[in-house]
Amino acid sequence: MGKIGLLTFHYSNNFGGVLQCYALYKFLKLKGYETEVINYIHSNYKKQSILRGIGIRKNIFKSEMVDLVPSTLFKRILIKARYKKKISSKFNKFRESYMELSDEVDENSIISILYKYDSIIVGSDQVWNPGRRKQKHYFLDFGEFFKGHKISYAADSTISEVESDHVAHLSRALKEFHKISVRNDHTRLFVENLTGVKPPIVCDPTLLVSFSELVNKGKIRFNPEEKFILVYVLGRDINGSNKKLIKKIKEKYGYIKVYAIVIPTMKFNIPDYVDKVLYDLDPIEWLELFRKATFIVTDSFHGTLFSLKYHKPFIAYYAEKYRATRFIDLGKRYGIEGFIVNKVEDIDIKNSLDKTPDYDRLDKLINEHRKASETFLENALKR
Repeated sequence: MGKIGLLTFHYSNNFGGVLQCYALYKFLKLKGYETEVINYIHSNYKKQSILRGIGIRKNIFKSEMVDLVPSTLFKRILIKARYKKKISSKFNKFRESYMELSDEVDENSIISILYKYDSIIVGSDQVWNPGRRKQKHYFLDFGEFFKGHKISYAADSTISEVESDHVAHLSRALKEFHKISVRNDHTRLFVENLTGVKPPIVCDPTLLVSFSELVNKGKIRFNPEEKFILVYVLGRDINGSNKKLIKKIKEKYGYIKVYAIVIPTMKFNIPDYVDKVLYDLDPIEWLELFRKATFIVTDSFHGTLFSLKYHKPFIAYYAEKYRATRFIDLGKRYGIEGFIVNKVEDIDIKNSLDKTPDYDRLDKLINEHRKASETFLENALKR
C-alpha cells in the first residue's frame, strides 16, 4: 500500500476537529501506513474578518436577538481581537508538531499534489454536511486528476435529506468510492439513498487511540487535586439556561468551581455563570481538563466522546436542531440516552444526576465497535 492522504477539517481551531484528525493519522501510523494530512484550506477560510463568529449573520434578520446587543458584540470583538492570534498559533503548533502535513493547498491547487497518494481517506467529522455539498473536494470528486483508492471513514452528513439539485452529482461521486463507512444512522441513510448501498457505521477516530502519548504534556492551569465542573459549549445555552443547569449539578456534586472552555475564533457566548473562562487552550491542555474534570457539561459531539473516554459523569445537551441528529444517534448507539438532554427539565425526567454511566458496559460496547472499525480500515486499504 502506497501513501495515504487524509482529507478532513484539520485546519479549523476546533478541538474535536483537530483531535479526530490526529487520532486517525496516529492510528494509521501505528499500523505502519505511510500517512500524511492533506493540508487543504479553502480560500474563504483565510478571508474571515474579525467580525466573523461574533453572532451577526449575513441575513441580520436570522440573527438571535441576544447577538445584536451592542455590549455583547463589543465584548466578543475585544475577546476575539485579544486571543485570535494566540489560539491560532497554538493550534498550528500542535498540527505541525504531531502530524505530517502536505504543502498547503486550496480548492484551486489541491489537484497539484494528488499524484502523491495511492489512497485518500475523507472523514471523520461533518465533511458531507449541507454546506459542503456544492464543493467537490470532500466527495473526492477530482475527475482524471486522481485515480487512486477513495475511502470514507466515519463521515457525517449532519442530515439525511438531499436537495434535488445535488442528487445527481453526489450520487455519481459516492458511487466512485471504493469503500464507504459513516459515523451514524442519518449518514448511512444519506449514502443509501444516493447509492443504493448501506455502508457500515464505524466509531469516531477519537475512539481508535488512547491519546496516552499526549498526557501530562500540557500546561496545568489548576490545582491537580482540585474538583471542578467543566463546561465546553459550542452553541446556544440549553433550553432553560445553563445557569440553572449548573445550579442543579452543584446541588448534587457540591459547590465546586466551574471552568468554561471557549474557542474565540468561532461563534461563542460569554458564560457569566462560571468562575473562569479559558480562551487560549491548545489541544493538549483541552485534553488535560477533560481528563481531570469532576463533571462535564457539553453540547459537543467530541466533548461527549472524551467524557466517555475518561469515564466522567456528564450531561450532554443539544439546543439547536442541527446538533440533534448526532446526539440522538450517539445516545442510542452506546446506550447513554439518560445523560443526553434537550432541556433542563429532562434532567429530572431522566434522573440524569442520580446515576452515573455504566463504564464497564460502555467500555465493552465501545471496544467491540472499535475492533469492527479497525477491521473496516484494514480491509479498505487492501488492494
